[in-house]
Formats: sequence, C-alpha cells, structure tokens
Amino acid sequence: MAQQPVFYDPRRARWKRLRRTFDVAAVLISALVVIFVFTALRDEPLPELLFSPQKRGLKQLKETAKQKARDQQKKALARSRRKSKLAASQVTLNQEEGIRAAFYVPWDAASFASLRDYAHQIDLLYPDWLHVLTPDGHLQGVDDQTNKYFDVIQGKSVLPVDDRVMPLLRNEDPGMEVFPMVNNSDGTDWVDITGFLNDPAARALFRTQASEFLSSGRYRGLMIDFEAFPASGQQGYVALLRELSSDLHARGMKLYVSVQAHNTEFDYPSIAAAVDGVVLMNYDEHYPGGPSGAVSSQDWFVDNLKFARTVIPKEKIICAIANYGYDWVLKPKNGQLPPGVHDSSVSVQEAWLAARDSEEDVNFDDDAMNPHFSYLDEHNLQHDIWFVDGVTALNQMRAAQSLGIQTFALWRLGSEDRTLWKVWDVPGDVAAVDKLRDVPPGFDVDMEGQGEILRIEDKPAHGTRDLTFDADSKLITDEVFQNLPEPYRVGD
Repeated sequence: MAQQPVFYDPRRARWKRLRRTFDVAAVLISALVVIFVFTALRDEPLPELLFSPQKRGLKQLKETAKQKARDQQKKALARSRRKSKLAASQVTLNQEEGIRAAFYVPWDAASFASLRDYAHQIDLLYPDWLHVLTPDGHLQGVDDQTNKYFDVIQGKSVLPVDDRVMPLLRNEDPGMEVFPMVNNSDGTDWVDITGFLNDPAARALFRTQASEFLSSGRYRGLMIDFEAFPASGQQGYVALLRELSSDLHARGMKLYVSVQAHNTEFDYPSIAAAVDGVVLMNYDEHYPGGPSGAVSSQDWFVDNLKFARTVIPKEKIICAIANYGYDWVLKPKNGQLPPGVHDSSVSVQEAWLAARDSEEDVNFDDDAMNPHFSYLDEHNLQHDIWFVDGVTALNQMRAAQSLGIQTFALWRLGSEDRTLWKVWDVPGDVAAVDKLRDVPPGFDVDMEGQGEILRIEDKPAHGTRDLTFDADSKLITDEVFQNLPEPYRVGD
C-alpha cells in the first residue's frame, strides 16, 4: 500500500491542534461540551440554560443504579467471549477465546467518555501517550494544556502523561491491561526516525527510558507504532523490536506493534518473530490527498487478512477494525480550494451530522460495502464523505472469524458508531444484526452558536436503520436510515 502522508492519517491529533487555536468563545464551547457529555452519560438532566463559565466547581456525580446495572451487563458480555481467567496478554491469540483491544487518544474528550462507558469490553488498551521525534531516541509526551512536547524522563523523575486513564481503571477494575503506545508523530506529520532506528546508542537510550516509564505505573508492556520511515530504517526497526522484546520479556511484559495491512517495505515475518502481537491496521484504503473512496472496502479488507495469514503466524494476528471516516473536498473545475479548506477526518457522528445538515441520504455502496454520501457546502464546494460504522464492523469481524481470526482492536475510542459495542463481544451471535437497528447518538455535541449564552435546542435522540441481511454470506448487504441519531444540539 502506498505510504500515506501523516497529516491525513486518522492517528494524527490534527483536531487537537485546531482546537488549541480557538478564540475565547470556543473555549467556552469546549467547556460546555465536557459538561454536556459527562452529564448526559450519567443520565442526569441537563440545564436548559448555561451562563458565563465563571463557576467551575463541578462535583463528581454519584453512580446511579442504572449505571451499576450497565456495568454488570458489560461484565457479563466480557465473560461471554472469555473462556479462561488468564490475563488477556497471556492468552494465545485466535485460539479458544476472543481478545479485544482498543486505541485511546487523550486529545479527544469523546475518547475518554467511550473508554469509561465500555471499559469492561476491552482487554488490552493502547493509549497514544509517547513519542520519539529526535535522532537520540528519547521519550516525549504532550502537555494537554499547552500542547507542548516535553521530555518524559527528567533526571530521576518520570513525568505523568495522562491523569485520567489509570485512576479510572483503578476505580472501575475492569481487568484491562495497559500498553502505552509510542509513535513518531509530532501531531502534524510523521517524523523520519531512520537515524534513531539505525543508531544502537539511540536505541539503548530509548530502551532505558521506556523501562523507566513502565516502572512508573501498572503497565504491562509497550505498543510500537512507527510509520512512514524509509526502507533504509527497516533493519534498525527490526533490531529495536528484538531488543525491546528481550527487555520486556525479562520483566514478564509483552510487546505489540502496529503495521500497515500490506506494505511491501515491511518484513512481516521478522517483525512477527520479534513481538507478541501484530496489530494489522486494516483500513485507509483511500485517504485524503488522494481520490475519495472506501475507507476499508469488504473485499480489500479480506484480501489483506488473507495476505497477513501467509506472513504472520495466526497466533500473533490482531485485526484492527476502524470506525471513523474522511471528508474529501473536491477541487472546483476551474481554480483551487479556498485557503484553509482541505480534506479531513470525521467521526461517525460527525458524518451523520453532515448528512442531516445537508439533507442527504447515507448510501451503502454495493461493491465496497461502506457507507458514503456527497453534498455541496455553502461555498458550492462538493464534499465526498466515506466512513465505516457498526455495520461494517460486524461484516468485517464475521469475515475475519471465517479466516480463523477472532482477536480485534478498535481504532479508535471516541469516533465510533456506538452500536459497535452491541456486537463487539460476540459478532457471530444470530441476534447481532437486529442489535444494530437502533442507533444511539455519539459523544459529540452539535454546536450551532458561539454566543456567551447558549441554549439547548435539541436533546439526544436515537436513530433507526433498516438492514438487509444475506443468509448465505451472513453479511449485511445494505443499510438505510429511517432517522439519523441526534446528539445534543446547542445554539445561542
């Protein structure tokens, strides 16, 4: 697969960069979003009117009986796919039980909300916390308030990179294992780390600092996500994986790696031999900067898995399932796009909102089996949106299971169609299709105003979709929305 520019990759924190440039009015909106989402998720009524954000003394709400019932249900669902009491990282993958993983990003509040709601359905968590951006290989994190990178290891101190995830897991005790993710993204682009990879001294520094970081918390190992480096860095990359594997195994820890689904520059057998699990990023068939099209068409997805089976041992394959989309902006026939207008990533909820606002129907492509639609914006520019949702997730998980793969990882928490969680544990359930018909809204809030006084114009509403099921393939071949799900809508 052609290497993708990072600033169009869904893993990049572009949204975070943009949000940090908002003016004072947008800061107010961000605060409201957090209040609305977190209050809604606790089933508490929202105030009909919110004034200037001078009062910030929010108190933690007590867990309701309904929330407790949901937690018990989540635990029961998790037990339905687990056959043993072993820690998930100790289970042989794709054998007798399904293991579930998910990627978490700290720069999107919806990601934490999703983690909190569905923690009991996740065995392995890969949080986007750590970065290698320099030739010497030292670890860096990102300050959530200033958006500045900082050195994680400072003298004998290990600076925190996130203050929400680990306290949540301590309180909830979902049995989840955490594997901090290290990547080479600076938030805008992939950084060429060939110098680091090919320098034994730099790799040694990285390994030392990684060990110090892992000793600072209840972590079970690492997830490595190094991308977009040239072929000249491949030898050093595999050497680093081998070195890390030796370090971590000596401490009873595990090493996971994320790789593109079919990149001829990668030595998949050597990579697989060095790690405990290979997350196959089975998405980005089309991405911004190129022609619009399916994010992960069904046949393309299956072909990638078939290839992976030939180069990676089955017991090390973790199939990543995507739930997000892209909004392509087509150039006018005569001229260029206006300044600041470009292709972008969208969550599933954002795609639904665009369809609602443009009054366009969401179509399910017969060949790709991915939903999409097109619309004209206020500047008469055409947008093409393709995305993957709960329906595509079920289809892809069922296809993977037919190939002997039953270990899955979600990219990513916060951008997903929440019906996915109804089928996440047991996609082969005969009732799974019916579970996707009722569609709850996502975690986003539709902000229609920027005044100092904002009113709730509409409260969340579930959507409904009709599904066509093919009994022979056991796949959903069409989805038609009768009503799109509606999040909170706030205006002035």
